Amino acid sequence: MGLPAVAVAAIALDGRDTSPGGLLKIFLIALVFGALGAAVALLASHRLPAPRTTSPAARQALRAGHTDDPRVDALARQEAERRRGRRWVLWILGAAVLAEALLVVGASRPSTRVFAVVLGVFWAVQGWMRWRDLREADRYLANHRTA
Repeated sequence: MGLPAVAVAAIALDGRDTSPGGLLKIFLIALVFGALGAAVALLASHRLPAPRTTSPAARQALRAGHTDDPRVDALARQEAERRRGRRWVLWILGAAVLAEALLVVGASRPSTRVFAVVLGVFWAVQGWMRWRDLREADRYLANHRTA
């Protein structure tokens, strides 16, 4: 939630008034966007169901690719199926990386390029983590079906 507020403040500072009055305006703009982000996050957290947590044993079984405990196996299979159901997130993250790359190429201001690079790296890391989780889930389910 703080990243949009900082981005607005930095973009506003790029070539703008840096007098004390101008800095106060930029601070107030950043405060409004931060409060708006906090409000959206609070509303979304009340409307969305609480995420189901995966046990550490099930996560370890997914990383290892197998387990001997039937209870952990059932939890790991549920988590693997849940991960496979969110495959579409990879496409959204890929589109976000592409959009940031286009912004880096087409931006005229240095601050816009810097934020586009930072956000592009963030989306790319998120995509890599999702892809890794998906690979673990596919491997676990493949090992479970053949066993």
